[in-house]
Amino acid sequence: MPFSDRVLDEIRDRIDIVDLVSDYVHLKKTGRNWKGLCPFHSEKTPSFTVSPEKQIFHCFGCGSGGDIFTFLARYENLTFPEALRMLAARAGVTLEQTQQSASRAGEKETLLDMHRDALEFFRRNLAGNRRAAEYLGSRGIGAEAREAFSLGYAPKSWNGLLSYLGRKGYKPEAVNKAGLAAKGRGGYYDTFRDRIIFPIHDLKGDVVAFGGRSIDDGSGPKYLNSPETPIFNKRRVLYGLHRAKNFIKETGKALFMEGYLDVISAHVHDFPIAVAPLGTAFTQEHGKLIKRFTGNVIIVFDSDPAGIKAAKNAAGILFESGLDVRVLSLPAGEDPDGFLRNRGREAFAGLLDHPLSIIEFYMMQGGDERLTAREAIETISRVRDRVLQGGYVKMLSEKLGINEVFVMEELRKKTGGTGKRYRTPAAGAEARPAPRPLYEEYIIRILLQMPEKAGEIFGAVSEDDFRDEAARGIFRKIREGTHGLNELVSRCGDSERDLLTRISLADDFEEPEKVLSDCIKRLKDNKRRLLLLEIQKKIKDAEQKKDLDLLRNLQRRQQEILSRRY
Repeated sequence: MPFSDRVLDEIRDRIDIVDLVSDYVHLKKTGRNWKGLCPFHSEKTPSFTVSPEKQIFHCFGCGSGGDIFTFLARYENLTFPEALRMLAARAGVTLEQTQQSASRAGEKETLLDMHRDALEFFRRNLAGNRRAAEYLGSRGIGAEAREAFSLGYAPKSWNGLLSYLGRKGYKPEAVNKAGLAAKGRGGYYDTFRDRIIFPIHDLKGDVVAFGGRSIDDGSGPKYLNSPETPIFNKRRVLYGLHRAKNFIKETGKALFMEGYLDVISAHVHDFPIAVAPLGTAFTQEHGKLIKRFTGNVIIVFDSDPAGIKAAKNAAGILFESGLDVRVLSLPAGEDPDGFLRNRGREAFAGLLDHPLSIIEFYMMQGGDERLTAREAIETISRVRDRVLQGGYVKMLSEKLGINEVFVMEELRKKTGGTGKRYRTPAAGAEARPAPRPLYEEYIIRILLQMPEKAGEIFGAVSEDDFRDEAARGIFRKIREGTHGLNELVSRCGDSERDLLTRISLADDFEEPEKVLSDCIKRLKDNKRRLLLLEIQKKIKDAEQKKDLDLLRNLQRRQQEILSRRY
C-alpha cells in the first residue's frame, strides 16, 4: 500500500465515521448503529447502516460497504489516494508521499491552480466587455446567474490568456499541456478567443476544464471544449452536477439536457436538478455517475430531428446503466432554454409533471409503425431491470394492438435468442453468482469474533476449502497476518469488503465453538463429496478403457475416503 497502516489508523482515530457520513446522508440512531437512505442507490426504506463502534458502513439493500476512505472515495468519485488526502487534511494529519506520487499530485495541483487563474482572467474580461454581457442578457442570463455559474469571456486577442498566465509564472508549454493554448507555426496562442466561457467543475467544485461559446456564429465552431488532460475526462464529467447533486438526491430525479445554456436556464428557473454532457453523447460513465445520486432521469432535449435521435441514443445508454428513463416532450421547434425563457417556469413544470415513458416517446414520433416498434424494442432490450423491461413489452404490445408474444419474440432476437423471458444483455452485466455457502461466512465471522480460535481454524481449514472467492480472499488475508477489522477493510477488494462489512454487523454467535465445529464438519463433508464425485468419474473412465489396475486403485481410494472420519 502506498501509505502505512499507522497513517490510516491515525486518520481513523481522528475522524468518526458517523460525523463524516452525516455530512452527506441524514442518519437516525437505531440501537447501537445509525441508519439512513443509501446514497449509492435509490431506496424508500433506510437500509444504509453505520457502526460507530466498528467504524464501518454497510447497505443491506445494494450490498456496498467499507470505511471512511471507501465512503468518501465512492461518494465523491475519488481515487483512494485522493480520498486519503482529503481525509488527512480534515484530520490534520501530514502525509508522507513517494517522489512519484508527489510528482503526480504536484502536476494535478499545478493544473488546478492554472485553471483557477484562467477563470479569474475570463471573469474579469466578462465584467469589462459590454458585448459579451449583452449577449448573455439576450439569452436570459443576468448578473446573478453569471456569478453563480462563474461565467467569463475570452477576448479576441491571440495571446491575452497566455500573457496573463505567463505573468503568473506558467510557461507556454505548460499552458499548452493544460489545453488552454495551442501551438502553431508562429508559436503559442490562446485556445479560446472571442467566446463566452463556461467553467467546467468536478464533483468537488474544482475547475478542471472550460467550454467556449462563440458570440459570432459565423466564426469557427459554435462550441469549443478543453481537450482531455490529467484532471479532465469528458466521459466522466457532467456539466452542472457539482451544483445539482444535492438537489438531485433530495428530489430523487435528474434532468439530462444537451448544453450549457439549457442547464443554466433550468437552474435560473428553479429547476436545479439539470445537468448535461460536454459536447459528446452520453456514455456508460455518465450513467454510472448520475446513478450515485438517483435512479430516475428525465431526458430534456431539443424537439428537432437531431434532438429526437440524440434522446433515443441517450435512453439506451442510460437504461444499460440501470436507470429508469423518461423523456420530456417539448412542442415542435422548441428547445429547453427557449421554452423556459419564452413560456416560463409554470409551463415547464406542467410538462415535467407528465414525462413520457420511452414507449410513448417512440410512438408519438409517427412514421412507419413497424420501424418505430423495432427501434423501441432495440432500446428496451438494453433495460437491465427485468420487471421494468416486462412492463415496456406489455406497453408496446398495447400501443401496437398486437399480442405480447410477438413483441417478446422480437426482443428475444435482440437478446441472443436464448428464449429467456426479458433477458437483459446490458454491457458489463454479469451472470448471477452461485449462492455463497453459509458455513464459509460463519468461519470468517468466528475468526473476527474470536481471533484466539485462529490457530485451531487454520489447522482444520485451508484456503482451498472455500468455494466463494470473496470469503477465500478474506480468509487468506487473516491467515497471512492481517489483524483487526479496519486493517482488513483497507486491504480488501470491493466484493471482499462488501462481505466483510455485512458479516461484521451481524450479532456474535452465542455458542461459537459449536457453530465452528458444525462449519468445519460441513466444509469437510463438502470436500469429501467433491472428491468422491471426481473419483467416480475416473472410475467410469477406467471401466470404459478396461484398465483393471487403475480401476482397483481408484476403488481402493474411494473406500478410504468413505471410511474416513472428520
